[in-house]
Amino acid sequence: MREKLGLQYCRHSLSGAAPINKETLEFFGSIGLNIIQGYGMSESTGLTAASVLWRYKWGSVGFALPGTEVSIRRTQEDGTTTECPRAEDIANSHALPEEYQGEICFRGRHIMMGYLANAELGEDHVKQMEDQNRNTIDDCGWLHSGDKGAMDENGFIVITGRYKEILIGAGGENIAPLPIEEAVRLANPAISNCIVIGDGRKYNVMLVTLRTIGATGEFPGTDDLLPQAQYKGIAKLSEAIESKVYREYVQAAITKVNNDAKVCLNANWKIQKFLIMNSDFSIVGGEFTPTLKLKRAFVAQKYHDKIEGLYN
Repeated sequence: MREKLGLQYCRHSLSGAAPINKETLEFFGSIGLNIIQGYGMSESTGLTAASVLWRYKWGSVGFALPGTEVSIRRTQEDGTTTECPRAEDIANSHALPEEYQGEICFRGRHIMMGYLANAELGEDHVKQMEDQNRNTIDDCGWLHSGDKGAMDENGFIVITGRYKEILIGAGGENIAPLPIEEAVRLANPAISNCIVIGDGRKYNVMLVTLRTIGATGEFPGTDDLLPQAQYKGIAKLSEAIESKVYREYVQAAITKVNNDAKVCLNANWKIQKFLIMNSDFSIVGGEFTPTLKLKRAFVAQKYHDKIEGLYN
């Protein structure tokens, strides 16, 4: 299989930027290609944490590199931060108790001095950059990544969400969409991408895309479903959208996730309605960044009318 992929001479495989799911890592590992994950930010001069082949855990982005510090921290009411306790096991990151989760923070000589302001752009711009610097690097030198995660007793780090992506429902409950979306994708081989909508809403809805021929991440693909997305003789995306049988097929996956207490912690996390989209998300369509990260705000704006239709 490695020869068919042209990777028979590959000695090191690396993954960074966009998230990669555990199942993908396990598949490539099963054919002898252990993908090492790297993690960091431009603000931390790139890499801060990584795995190596002799020190590795599935789904973890690795451990702090020599000369750097990584800490899982939670901000208190007085603005100070405290370190979260280390988890005994991070294998099932979706089910980690909240006490172990916090913001992933970096510290060391690899951290930037700050964002550069241009005085020629005026005092307001300079003040904005100063505020941004204070919000990014605290008084103790910790760079706040904005990523939510946990660390185990051996120093392995796992990312469990993104604080900017946390949904706050109408009742004030905090909902992490990433575990729900990942679980729905894994529950049905026909589903390519999905996004939970529910910020400020009384309940959550989901936009779902199906796997189609020609969909690459850069391009949205055609109306023809890939073999693994075909069901009960339905081979076209347009047919699937109109088919009650196909909608029930997708609903079964969502119901399975709704009933999984490790993913949907309570009723506020559950998906009440969904919509199959008429094309996959893509860079060309604007839903993905060039590194294939989902642009949630853009999706919510682009499909505003469809989303309102689910609530109305």
